[in-house]
Amino acid sequence: MIEHNELEGKVVIVSGGSEGIGYGMATTLARQGARIVIASRDPDKGEKAAAAIPADAGCAAENVAYIRTDITQEADNVAMVQFAVDTFGRLDGAINNAVFPGDFKPLADEPVETFELVMQTNVTGVFLGMKHQIRQFLAQGAKTGDGYSIINISSGATRDTGMMMAPYIASKLAVEGLTQAGALEYSRQGIRINTLLFGVFETEKSKALHEAMPFVLEKNSAKHHVGRFGDPEQDAGEAAAFLLSERSAFITGSTMFVDGGMCL
Repeated sequence: MIEHNELEGKVVIVSGGSEGIGYGMATTLARQGARIVIASRDPDKGEKAAAAIPADAGCAAENVAYIRTDITQEADNVAMVQFAVDTFGRLDGAINNAVFPGDFKPLADEPVETFELVMQTNVTGVFLGMKHQIRQFLAQGAKTGDGYSIINISSGATRDTGMMMAPYIASKLAVEGLTQAGALEYSRQGIRINTLLFGVFETEKSKALHEAMPFVLEKNSAKHHVGRFGDPEQDAGEAAAFLLSERSAFITGSTMFVDGGMCL
């Protein structure tokens, strides 16, 4: 784990930051000096995460805050951004990470209601997050070199396509399209927008899935050619820190693969 404070003072929103990869990214960013807003729908998990990150990251308790957010609702996205500004004085970056995977049915058996919920969460939610994050950056006085950064999240399933995942795959490809469109429109105003594409990571949910379905573990292990699954802090967190930092000042509109070779 790299030890430095290159994100010192930066204010970053992490939606879906109460568990899994989102929690790992939030912890790494806090360890590197960022002030973190955790946004999620579940207040129990969100408040627990906000209380746990300072100890895990070795940062001050006042550097992490939580707000209950349903990213599918525009008013909640407005409130999420305003909360970051009210709590920490500004906004410098955001990771639009919250996700709904769907119900894993063949396309012809997929209820339209489930398809719409996947798209509403994974696409509309990202769109609304970007919309109001960008508006805040512009209100703060964005210009080339200001170093604002948005990270959206895609999936290795978009390249290494899986069965019974049509809504999820479609939604994540749409997220990459939103990333490119936003980067094109706002990069000259100092706002960089990129995508992190993740393979399988060691989270509580993935462990439970692999324990319940050993054949999935065998299949996923074979795909990850570095010989392991991703670590939420070391792999996802460091990638996010890079894209939020000045080290990535020449990168925008890109999709960075953090997948252990899954998509080769």
